[in-house]
Amino acid sequence: MFRFSAWLQKKTDIIKRSLALRVALLLMLSYVAAMLVLVLLIPHWSQIAVVLLVLLLMILTQWMLLSHMVVTPIQHLQRLARKNAVPDALTDARLAARGDEIGSLRLTMLATDQEVQSQQQAMQTLTEKMDKDRRHDPLTKLHNRRHLYLEGPAQFEMAHRLNYPVSVMMIDLDLFKHINDTYGHSAGDKVLVDVALALGEHSRVYDILIRFGGEEFTLILLNCNQQQSMQIAERIREDIEMLNVSFDQMIIPVTCSIGVSSATQMDMEQMIPLADEAVYKAKSAGRNCVRHVDDR
Repeated sequence: MFRFSAWLQKKTDIIKRSLALRVALLLMLSYVAAMLVLVLLIPHWSQIAVVLLVLLLMILTQWMLLSHMVVTPIQHLQRLARKNAVPDALTDARLAARGDEIGSLRLTMLATDQEVQSQQQAMQTLTEKMDKDRRHDPLTKLHNRRHLYLEGPAQFEMAHRLNYPVSVMMIDLDLFKHINDTYGHSAGDKVLVDVALALGEHSRVYDILIRFGGEEFTLILLNCNQQQSMQIAERIREDIEMLNVSFDQMIIPVTCSIGVSSATQMDMEQMIPLADEAVYKAKSAGRNCVRHVDDR
């Protein structure tokens, strides 16, 4: 008894979830009811058989019409709503041509879908813009430290897999507080912008150049060994020394101290402090010079 009840409940749930089954069940019940009435009212079995056959054909015709006009369009709309159907131009044209409630429902669903897609696109655009803003320094337009820690590890992992060297360069402007105090903070901002432009001339597409903070910049040179990085650092030092930033009819001299670390199988978090340590060596050596962390 319990098994039959569970089976019946299962079948009932299936019927409740299917419009087609409910329509078919309704037509079948109508046919059975008509058959019982005919058996009671018509005494001759031959007449009953003919009438039942005609009635069966009528019900089958009704089923085909209901399926074509109601069940199938609603199933198409259901698939459209769930977004898991392969686009069918013929089906879409048939639904579009309908002027009844189902055709109106299709138009409403398409309009809603277009609105949702438009909102999703706007959200994606806004998210990308916000992410871009969070990754860039508003003054120099360079990437910032957030970008470095998001993208840097992946670049280092690739370098480790390919076994090629990476060099980290920390560029610290000399006596920058003195520049701000002497010429003003606007002049200091102009210095940072001009230095950023000069550094961009030495950064390849696949390198990572950022404003690390304050007057300090970081350049990650991929596939670049110690000798190469020291040559590049020296060129950068010379270019910055030759900037002579012009601001409000004043010429502001600028120099920098550069620290470099180079390795083949070392993480970014290890190399940045080493390059920073090399900066202090350059400062101690009198500023406006380049030092590698391995220099003695």
